[in-house]
Amino acid sequence: MKDDACTRKVKQTYDTWPSARASQAVAKCRKESGQVRKSEEGTSLRRWGKENWQDTRTGKPCGAGGKTEYCRPTKVVSKTKTPSTRVPKGAVAAKLAGKRAPSTPTPKRPNRKK
Repeated sequence: MKDDACTRKVKQTYDTWPSARASQAVAKCRKESGQVRKSEEGTSLRRWGKENWQDTRTGKPCGAGGKTEYCRPTKVVSKTKTPSTRVPKGAVAAKLAGKRAPSTPTPKRPNRKK
């Protein structure tokens, strides 16, 4: 196996190689640089963190509280997996209220007397 950047960095720091402490240092370095992906769920969670999800109405981060949060990502990380970042304002309000989005209002006719 070829040495990656973390392995080279740790080998310069520790006198004894291989050792338990050196292996821990390599694992810590790889974790900090985001190289560890043990499962697809871990990869998805890392992508979700990079997308920076926020409530579209308040601008607060997702999960900050509130019964009617409507969260969308602010950054597109993956073209195929990141959901759309923009939603029309009328559709958001309608979804929160459980109704259809309002259509364009029709002009009222004046009352005519015969």
